[in-house]
Amino acid sequence: MYNLKYKIWLDKNGVIFGTGPYLLLKGVKEKGSLAGAAKAINMSYNKAHNLIKNIEGRLGFRLLYSKTGGAGGGISSLTAEAEELISAYEQFYNECGEALNTIFKKYFPDH
Repeated sequence: MYNLKYKIWLDKNGVIFGTGPYLLLKGVKEKGSLAGAAKAINMSYNKAHNLIKNIEGRLGFRLLYSKTGGAGGGISSLTAEAEELISAYEQFYNECGEALNTIFKKYFPDH
């Protein structure tokens, strides 16, 4: 019995955006902070911060608005461009999944 597994990412002279960054940005939207989003996906804050900066550099636009905080910590929110990116990626990813599952069933109907 086979199971279909796949990864889908956007590339621009190297991986630029995939499931990890998508989940990180969705987490920022839900939790209001990069630190909280990173923790939710078991990523260090430093790695998450560097990942976002790398992606911003490759894309040429900011993904987050951030404000450093005091005792309660900082806050982050998504830019309009980041909102558009995660929305488009989510729709694209889901549509690809549907298409891949259809093709998979065509070639492996008994699995």
